[in-house]
Amino acid sequence: MATLHDSLLSSSARKLPLRKRADLSARRHQYLGRTYWVVKEPLGLNYFRFQEEEFAILQMLDGNVSLDELKERFEAMFPPQKISLEELQQFLGMLHRSGLIVADAPGQGYQLRKRRSERRRQEWINKWTNLLAIRFRGVDPERVLNWLYPKLRWCFSAPVLIGGLLLALSALLLVMVEFDAFRRKLPAFHDFFTLQNALWMAVVLAVSKIIHEFGHGLACKHFGGECHEMGVMILVLTPCLYCNVSDSWMLPSKWHRAAIGAAGIFVEVVLAAAATYVWWFTQPGFVHFMALNVMFVCSVSTIVFNGNPLLRYDGYYVLADLVEIPNLRQKATTLLSNKLAEWLLGIEPPEDPFLPQRRQLFFVLYSVAAAAYRWLVLASILWFLYQFFKPYGLQVIGWTIIGVSLIGLVGMPLYKVAKFFYVPGRLEKVKKPRMYISLALIGLLLAAVLLVPLPHSIICTLEIQPRDATPVYVDNVDGGLLAECYVRQGDEVQAGQLLAQLSNVELELKIVQLSGERERFKARLDTRRRQGEAGRGEVAQLEKALRNVEEQLEKRLQDWRRLQLTAPASGTVLPPPETPAHPDPEGQLPAWSGTPLDPENIGAYLEEGTLLCQIGDPTRYEAILVIDEADVDLIRAMLARGQYPDVHIKVYALPERTFRTQLLSVSNVDLKIAPRRLGARAGGELPTKPDPVLNVERPLRRSYQAQAPLDDPDGVLRLGLRGSARVYTAWMPLGKRLWRLIWHTVNFRM
Repeated sequence: MATLHDSLLSSSARKLPLRKRADLSARRHQYLGRTYWVVKEPLGLNYFRFQEEEFAILQMLDGNVSLDELKERFEAMFPPQKISLEELQQFLGMLHRSGLIVADAPGQGYQLRKRRSERRRQEWINKWTNLLAIRFRGVDPERVLNWLYPKLRWCFSAPVLIGGLLLALSALLLVMVEFDAFRRKLPAFHDFFTLQNALWMAVVLAVSKIIHEFGHGLACKHFGGECHEMGVMILVLTPCLYCNVSDSWMLPSKWHRAAIGAAGIFVEVVLAAAATYVWWFTQPGFVHFMALNVMFVCSVSTIVFNGNPLLRYDGYYVLADLVEIPNLRQKATTLLSNKLAEWLLGIEPPEDPFLPQRRQLFFVLYSVAAAAYRWLVLASILWFLYQFFKPYGLQVIGWTIIGVSLIGLVGMPLYKVAKFFYVPGRLEKVKKPRMYISLALIGLLLAAVLLVPLPHSIICTLEIQPRDATPVYVDNVDGGLLAECYVRQGDEVQAGQLLAQLSNVELELKIVQLSGERERFKARLDTRRRQGEAGRGEVAQLEKALRNVEEQLEKRLQDWRRLQLTAPASGTVLPPPETPAHPDPEGQLPAWSGTPLDPENIGAYLEEGTLLCQIGDPTRYEAILVIDEADVDLIRAMLARGQYPDVHIKVYALPERTFRTQLLSVSNVDLKIAPRRLGARAGGELPTKPDPVLNVERPLRRSYQAQAPLDDPDGVLRLGLRGSARVYTAWMPLGKRLWRLIWHTVNFRM
């Protein structure tokens, strides 16, 4: 309770019931030649950096000092600097909000609870507006690291570090020298990014991140730091491990801090390098396949995320330590915000001694580059997830992740802008003419972005088919065994030339049986006719039975003649799409694979409807495009005006080639049965659903086929190759694209 003496004193002369927490620890650091103190708050594992003057004020707080005394002591310790009572009050408020000081005054429990609630609410908002990287706190790994470090101390020796760097450098040189061979060995995009491989990639990502985080933790132990938090992180929908090594900020050496930050990068680089050699020197198989996954995950993780200083991951903290600028991102963002407020609103930036006074252009450009790169990376990840879910008809998951992520990227900046103007007196500082000019310019820029037409294109899946080629099918009802194949791919044939001979033992036995019955009926009929009047009663019945047998025999002979597959026209033999190898259920022998033209398929059973080959011109192909109903109206509108959309085609088997053509026609009837090789079950991009009655795949969304001719003078195309096409339609402004996207997303019809 305040005494009479206290009530007669001015507020600045009263004893402050504030004292520094006794459990805080501090280390002295040097940044750019200046002395700073890093303070550790052990309960929340929070770290703060103070200038020497600020740390001195914190040290003075013992619960028995007044504002006037603080001011006097400060000015006596750091002449000729001066400090106002208002600045002291603001600094003490910051210390209290940060939990570095405690107040011996009533009502503190309520304030602490309120502060905790606000912090938890902010953590919850940050967590669920960034679905691609969600953290869940776990356990204290200090005991595990203390047990593990003596056994792995040798990993921090100079020979191991030099060996790891040489391994990474040699792997990089191997890729550069053999780049063309590497590119040829790599699988196509949609052969690699399948649902089955996504599960293996998730396993690789999880394991590599666990090793990565233990690298951070062990490095922190090696240089004398502590690690008291290890938990689970959901990184791009994959559970991983994370290790909090913020205690490295207590280390005075910037090289040690940078080494701890770079430890995880080093681990993943070594893993990627080792996997590169394994993949290069192994034959296709499980080991070869997993090595490619490790190489891809670790290299992309290092280049795009961990090693890049534009994102707040390992590379950022390494850069901040080496250039001795803590909170680099925060300072750059604050500096950019101040500059924008000055340029657009005319608000004079407040004096802030913690912001860099030199090379401000560098910090502004860094903030812009970091924001742009963050948008680029997020857009790439979201596009990848959308394309991954699309073949399975799960685009709604992709749109949900996109929507929540945009809340974090767009909603939070807008909230901060609103919070900026919510500060009392902020609007009075705004220079109205400059604000109106800025709003007008922003409005014009936004209108230009939304209303000015820009080139527009759609992307769809496709399959290569021969143009104007005549197919040769097995048209025998019962099919047959491939006894002989007289042609190979690329052979020139004439109309009527025998291509292949099938055999069907059951059919041949049936023909022999029917031939015998015919001869018996003929013999009996001749006998009855010679008997004259005595056998006339059976003649009519025998003649009817003979005609029936002869009809059956003729039908079987026609089926037998159809076992001889002949060329319906003159031209070149073109192969059919390859049939992939797969085992039959219940342990039966696998069916044939490849094409019927392959020599190893002699003796294989070809059922009715099997495509033996096609006869046509090997330089004339066409791309059969499958276009979604949401985009087909754009193409029909161009065709109705007599315009043929340009098409750029990428075939997955030939990633270095781009084929240019035009789209000539689009079907008026939607596709009822999906092409087998384009369906999701076959690894294609077309979302399909099974039809158990007809045993076929049907498109999940209404789609239409379109044709685009392709000439292949180099002979590199093959029948049945898959790819993607970019069809260039009429120019369209971004505003209309956004409206169409929203319209089709909510499943309306245009």
